[in-house]
Amino acid sequence: MPVISKSALTWISLWTVYVIWGSTYFAIAYVIETMPPLLSMGIRFLIAGILLTLIIGLTRGFSEMKVPRVEIATSSILGFVLLGFGLGNVAVAEKHVPSGIVALIIAALPLWIGIFRFISGERPSRRSWTGLAIGFIGVALLLKPGSVQSVSGEGASTVVFYMFMVLIGNIGWALGTFLAPRFQLPKNALVFTAYELMAGGVSLTLAGFIKGEEISDFIDGSSWSWLWFVYLVIFGSIIAYSAYLWLVQNAPVSLTATYAYVNPVIAVALGAIFLDEVITASYALGGLIIVLGVLVVVSAESRKPKEITGQ
Repeated sequence: MPVISKSALTWISLWTVYVIWGSTYFAIAYVIETMPPLLSMGIRFLIAGILLTLIIGLTRGFSEMKVPRVEIATSSILGFVLLGFGLGNVAVAEKHVPSGIVALIIAALPLWIGIFRFISGERPSRRSWTGLAIGFIGVALLLKPGSVQSVSGEGASTVVFYMFMVLIGNIGWALGTFLAPRFQLPKNALVFTAYELMAGGVSLTLAGFIKGEEISDFIDGSSWSWLWFVYLVIFGSIIAYSAYLWLVQNAPVSLTATYAYVNPVIAVALGAIFLDEVITASYALGGLIIVLGVLVVVSAESRKPKEITGQ
């Protein structure tokens, strides 16, 4: 069998992350068409966490999952914050907000991390500050009432409300990402991910039941929703993240970080082509400015040591 070079593996992994993570917003929109948003995402993460645990157990032995309780606790807390709060808001919001807009708001993650670093006493470079300023101008343009057309037919105020919910969830995700290196976490990143997925799954499933969502509505989802649900479990939660972890460990951080501004471009394109999402002038301009700001920040931060941020 021919041996795949490291360079080829790098580009295969990179495009895996580009395409799959860029398409998750598009996939979520199809899932929640006929499935309850919180329950579907909760069950998605629970299944993905269990499957990942089985993969770890079969390849390295189930003893690999035996880590100190404090590491399980911190992994679970991050699962509640990043997946439960962050992705929960995304799933609920996509009932009203175009998937491309959601992806662009999420793309602003490096901007919020930059703010948390400043608050903690770090001093970003002039280049980072420039990127932050550019990015926040884009976010402001995107959140301006009338910039985005609802996918549910609701008024502008409803769309803006749910866009802010995505923004708040993204700030929570950024806080979790910023604090993660300060926590005691499992050394094996896949073990950390498995616990994180299961914790996020539990929190979202409970939130769904509290909100009044019913398991029967999930089971009765259309075959199309089920197809994209399976895609999110296998490709979105396991394959893409595994490819990302490989990149973090084997590729230049400046190259790996490009997913931050390539993913939203793919998400916007997919939403426009397949979901008929309308791209207004403010939407296009705000999105381009956010991507530019993130590009500047990421290129400045790429000179620093690697850090696993997750997705």
